[in-house]
Amino acid sequence: MDRNARRMEIFQHRSSTVFDRDHVYIEAALRGRTARKVRNQLRRLEPVALLTPRWTSPQAFLEDIALDLAVGEPSMGCRTISFRPMMGRSTPEAWNFILRVLSELGGRELAGIPMALNRRGFHIAAASLLDNAHEAALATNAPGTALLAHGAHNLPVEVISDLTEVWAAYADRMRADRRLVVLLAGAVATPVLDVGNAARIDLADFAEAEAAATFLRHVGGMPFPVLQRVSRFTGGVPALVDALCAGAAELGHIPLQTGELFRLMGPLADDVRAAVSTAMHSPAHAERILELANGEARVENAELDDQLLMAGLIRRSRVTGLPHVELRAPALAAVF
Repeated sequence: MDRNARRMEIFQHRSSTVFDRDHVYIEAALRGRTARKVRNQLRRLEPVALLTPRWTSPQAFLEDIALDLAVGEPSMGCRTISFRPMMGRSTPEAWNFILRVLSELGGRELAGIPMALNRRGFHIAAASLLDNAHEAALATNAPGTALLAHGAHNLPVEVISDLTEVWAAYADRMRADRRLVVLLAGAVATPVLDVGNAARIDLADFAEAEAAATFLRHVGGMPFPVLQRVSRFTGGVPALVDALCAGAAELGHIPLQTGELFRLMGPLADDVRAAVSTAMHSPAHAERILELANGEARVENAELDDQLLMAGLIRRSRVTGLPHVELRAPALAAVF
């Protein structure tokens, strides 16, 4: 076959190929893309530091990750926990809470769970429990076990540091033979979340198509203008989407009026109003929020934007060139 005939055959084959519309959705799904990145890291047994600003619903995200890892090939065992019960607790209480969690990683009962009264005791006990979980994984030939922990910002800073040091020491001892991996998720951008060379990943909000798909899944069919309006109103912020889904499912439909949408959110609406009101007490932050209220992205100003980012009011924008930020959702601008 000569060159022109080969090229014609290739062209005819390409012309008959069916375009996969789902691929466009998959590529545009920001939260789905984040999930793939996290899963890939954990399957390689590489630790992850997941930054979770307010209203990102990390528990639901991590439960989905755990399910995907459990049913995928090779299957990985996962333990998902929340550090929220440790809010305001003492350092020894936090140490011993973590020890109870680590004792369950091995999947087998222990004669007793060690207790820690000081930092040295915690390091010794945690190292022993990690070694036990490692041996259990080897005995069952498990490819890996992941601890997915969210709400790390509720722990005392020194406890987070102790946990990351213990885990980094385990990884250094086992090196290529390690079987355990950790993901620490927290709402603070602090290096203390790092475990060795942990990948630092921001938990993304839903893209508009992901938010719309969530509404259709939980609420049912609706006119496209209504679906578009409510998806854009939430900005894809997971907690806002979930709250409106729950409210609309109970009401039977989704209203278009802003006031009705806030009523559908229930208690979350008060949390949103309080967050905006607190930020507006600072003249500089109030001016910045008003500047972003029209929905346009602006060049990031670290001095002003860092606190607003972690307060959950703005997010980094997907704009080429200099880093930009934007108001996280039109719902936030509707408060004032």
